[in-house]
Amino acid sequence: MESHRTVSGHNVRLRRIERGYTMSRALLRVSLLAGALIWVAGCGGSSGAGSGGGNNSTTVTFTITGGTPAAVATKIGSGSFAAATLTAGKLTLSLPSGTTNFAVAFACPAVSLRPTSQAQEAIENVFQASTLDGTSFSQSCPTAPGTGTTGTLTGSVDASAIPVASFLDINAGNGTGQSSTTLGSSSGSFSLAAPAGTDRVEVAAYSSVQVSVSNGFFETISLVAAKSFSSQTVPGALNGGNTVVFSAADETTLEPLTYSSVPSGYGAPSTLVGYEMGGQGAFLIASFATSGYPVLPAGATQSGDSYVFTASAQNTSNAIERVVVTTTSASAVPESFAFPTAWSYAGPTPAALPSFDLSYTGFSGKTDVHNGVGMTWVTGSTTENLVAVTATENYLNGSTTLAVPDLSNLTGFIAPPASGTDVVWTAEISQGSSSSGQSSGSNGTVTTVLNTGHYKVP
Repeated sequence: MESHRTVSGHNVRLRRIERGYTMSRALLRVSLLAGALIWVAGCGGSSGAGSGGGNNSTTVTFTITGGTPAAVATKIGSGSFAAATLTAGKLTLSLPSGTTNFAVAFACPAVSLRPTSQAQEAIENVFQASTLDGTSFSQSCPTAPGTGTTGTLTGSVDASAIPVASFLDINAGNGTGQSSTTLGSSSGSFSLAAPAGTDRVEVAAYSSVQVSVSNGFFETISLVAAKSFSSQTVPGALNGGNTVVFSAADETTLEPLTYSSVPSGYGAPSTLVGYEMGGQGAFLIASFATSGYPVLPAGATQSGDSYVFTASAQNTSNAIERVVVTTTSASAVPESFAFPTAWSYAGPTPAALPSFDLSYTGFSGKTDVHNGVGMTWVTGSTTENLVAVTATENYLNGSTTLAVPDLSNLTGFIAPPASGTDVVWTAEISQGSSSSGQSSGSNGTVTTVLNTGHYKVP
């Protein structure tokens, strides 16, 4: 990987890692992969035994949050997908007695996932489940950051008292959006287009260390100090216009990280650690943590905050094969990660809309097991498509085949890639309560096995 020594370079590197963190959390929650660390149907399902008893139907609700989908479709039992309409962001499906399987597909308009990038991604998400998994589910469409009302937040920061601090990041959010900017040294002034209103602002100081590898080096980033400011008026000046001055009291401490059951032939694991500010935004605190992770000082935390961990290891002879554990903690405690049995998969037979073989016996039972596949391909100099399909074990009902359905006959959905298109594919199998897509809001641990690769459409 390349190094980044300039102000803009630090910004690029940090934003790249943060995007990986954000995407991994979001996509693991809906059981698909589509990022650098974790890159996140009409077939394979069947009608199961009756639910509800007698001639009663079963009602399933499906909520889509975030951006407004360009198109929505539903499928009940072994029927075909049909266009549907959201009402206040919700769908209500009525499954007749004797039918348990259903599917919801929605196409999200192309958005830029980073305010400084013109690259846009259109997403088609297909979620397939059974009433045996529950009757209330929720997923989301991404929204472009920085598209809401903003104001200018100004300020100055001095972290020169923190010897290991090499650059600073300022994060501002209020639940309607989040903005951030990076200073390439331990002190300086900033001007940020932040969400207008009353914001929480987190000022983070990082160390940056270059680690040598066989083909060069890569950069690890770790939070070394932090300060939090609540009820900051935007537009306005941070800290009443006074310089934000760091002291030893703002430094982070370390909590241990331990790993077990690392598959044979896999390299040493590491952990991506993020911090979620109680619904007011999120930021990275460690990129490649190994034996410990940074803990924010008490003055930089608030009630409702949480630490988010994504631990991973990869096959040293086949880098497309990985195992991942993700979890959330409301407080700073020692974290231990037990990895699942490895899964090797060479990929689907190349096709415009392929079928994937998700044969894997590493998870016991059908509880909270989700199977996800994804296809990504470039459609222009700054645009790409992502088609993702998720199916629960109950939906598959013993089948190990997950196919990508063709929804292009319905207005608003993505057409299959043309012949000659290079497609990046991902296949994953996850077990854990927060991979279910249910609207319970659970933040339990999710373990995942995944493989990724690419092929050219015949």
